[in-house]
Amino acid sequence: MSAQKSRGANLDTGKFTERIKALVPVLVPLFISSFRRADELALAMECRCYQGGEGRTRLKQLRLGTNDLAAVLVFALMFAAVLLSARFLPALF
Repeated sequence: MSAQKSRGANLDTGKFTERIKALVPVLVPLFISSFRRADELALAMECRCYQGGEGRTRLKQLRLGTNDLAAVLVFALMFAAVLLSARFLPALF
């Protein structure tokens, strides 16, 4: 963005659509370089026979805790309340 500003691009003023149009010269090379880098990474992973997911372990094992159980209980109670209110108070729905 600084390079475009030094070339005289007006990125900060004008209507919203004008500012978006002014950002196109900044965004196009950004996307092109992102896709190029992703392609190079995919090629490198393929060359090294990378197979994600098979035999991988987690750094931190996930375990069901008391907070998780409490959240499930709260959502189950709220769901039951909605169902019961729909059953006994049909005029509201």
